[in-house]
Amino acid sequence: MKYFIGKNQDNHAPISNGHVLAWIQQYDVGCRPIDKISQLFFGNFDLSSSLLDPPGSYIIAKDLNEKIWYDPYGYIQEKLGQIGEIISLNSTKYIHGSGIYEVVSHKGNTVVRTKTWAPPNRNSVIRSIEVKTLRSNPSEVSIYPVVHLKNIVQRINNTFISRISENQWLATTVSPSVEGMTGNISKAVTKGEVTIFEHSLLPVPLIFSIPAKKITGSKYSDPVFQIFAAGASKEEALQELENTLVHIRQSEQQTLKVWQTWHSETVEIGTLPPNLDYFWRVSNTLTKMSLQKDGTPIIIGFKPYQGNVWIRDSLWISSTLALVGHLEDAVNALYATLSYLIERPDGNYYFAYNVVTRLPNEHASENDTTGLILYGIWQVCSLVKDPTIIYDMWPIITQSTEWILKNRDSSGLIFPDAGIWETFGPHLGEKFEHMTWTSAISAFGLIKAADMAEVIFENEKASRFRQGASELIQAIHRHNVHNGIVTRSMETKLLDASVTLFFSEFPIFPKEWMKPTLRAIQQRLEDPFIGGIWRHESLTTEEGDLKPWTGPTFWLGEALLVNNDVNQAWTYFNHNYNNSAFCGLLPELLYSRGRPRGIGMPSYSQSGVIRSLLLYNNLYDGKGL
Repeated sequence: MKYFIGKNQDNHAPISNGHVLAWIQQYDVGCRPIDKISQLFFGNFDLSSSLLDPPGSYIIAKDLNEKIWYDPYGYIQEKLGQIGEIISLNSTKYIHGSGIYEVVSHKGNTVVRTKTWAPPNRNSVIRSIEVKTLRSNPSEVSIYPVVHLKNIVQRINNTFISRISENQWLATTVSPSVEGMTGNISKAVTKGEVTIFEHSLLPVPLIFSIPAKKITGSKYSDPVFQIFAAGASKEEALQELENTLVHIRQSEQQTLKVWQTWHSETVEIGTLPPNLDYFWRVSNTLTKMSLQKDGTPIIIGFKPYQGNVWIRDSLWISSTLALVGHLEDAVNALYATLSYLIERPDGNYYFAYNVVTRLPNEHASENDTTGLILYGIWQVCSLVKDPTIIYDMWPIITQSTEWILKNRDSSGLIFPDAGIWETFGPHLGEKFEHMTWTSAISAFGLIKAADMAEVIFENEKASRFRQGASELIQAIHRHNVHNGIVTRSMETKLLDASVTLFFSEFPIFPKEWMKPTLRAIQQRLEDPFIGGIWRHESLTTEEGDLKPWTGPTFWLGEALLVNNDVNQAWTYFNHNYNNSAFCGLLPELLYSRGRPRGIGMPSYSQSGVIRSLLLYNNLYDGKGL
């Protein structure tokens, strides 16, 4: 099954340059196809910093030779018009896998192509709009860009200004410049009486009326540009708009060139088939777009978690950037992520923070944070090869290692928690357990902390860290491994897909555990109907169903690669690719109603593409794809 973005209304195709973030949506609440900018964010990419009223921004168009309108929402009610035909989404893609998003859609004979991008180093978003006819016949088409603003506080010529908060302003217009109208959308586009401009502190739709454009043959019309510029003051927003307009016709190619330069610095992956090359480039693009201006990596396309800094996810993005050779981005992301850390009462760190308040917002107790922090610091440092990072991070390294060494109970394992899965524990009627994941990632973190300690000549501590790691692995062996099968925890023989990572990404488990564990996971965690791997046995999602997840499916495939089961590995990788959106984004998981959840999550979904291809390339030199 293939998904467009937006079947689940939490999902969006993101566009960002670190300064601003745009969400592109392709299905509305009623699952009708649309093509709209769902939301814009400026400053901190938090839901509280949204700039548009919820209906967002979209296009209405009319082929003057047709009776029906290109009208996604059915606003236009004419006597002879509006035959019951929804628009069709022809294609969605990131151009060349980079940061320009293109949608082609049509209704009747009217084809609309939009491209949306955020120019480099600007607080602005541009959308170009082009039209042609489906049957390639000459015609004329009128275009009406619509944007729903939270308010309008001023109009300057054909620029409209909205004030969202004291330090959030939005200026919007179109180029070539035309008059804007507010009020009833249907009247505005059918030449009825409307308000040319009305000062309003209430949400209001703004409609720009582009004169009919001639269409000749199969070529698209000259583009109309819709520009959104943000600023911390009205003057700043207007200056951003003016600066963006200066190079508006060159902006698309300039933006693409910047992205191509960034991609040229990515590590060589070898020759990939076109479809995998696209996935590779899109996934790298998403990791870059997840970085805010200050370097903080956040989840960027999934509404409930927008504006959250998850230490696990952010470190995963940081390390992925390092693995693909973007070391400056990786270092900035690492420092930005760890700047959020606040100690819990027990000395560990909270694992989730709001990007605006920088306060913890956790809803479960996860004790894997310290191990992941040690891994993240080591992964970036080992590739950058700059001991300054170790010296800078030594207090955090020391705090993390000491917590791990001191927070083991009589079993030898880390105290019970939720493991890698926050949706597990007392708040869902489940008791915390001595999770294998937590003790194993803590052991791996200690091993890497020992490597870093030796770099700065802390040899005694390095020895102590390695001893602690060995004791944790021995405790896992005693309590959490049965007949060679690594189980979820000490309390149960149920399985957890996260243990497969300790055969691939974090290779610390003995090889003799690999085959029995992988065989058991394939038998018990593979979804019997749609394939893919569940997170772990008995775990249910918020909607009460067991469903496969993209991350665990990649993880099993990677472990199979290490076990030299290449064909089986690609069966699982291809399962993920086959459940991607047309534009190349992967869902976090699939719900029972066939809806993808969490598209645009570069931490687990898109990083899985990057890491699995890197592992395959390293093990098999890129042969046999």
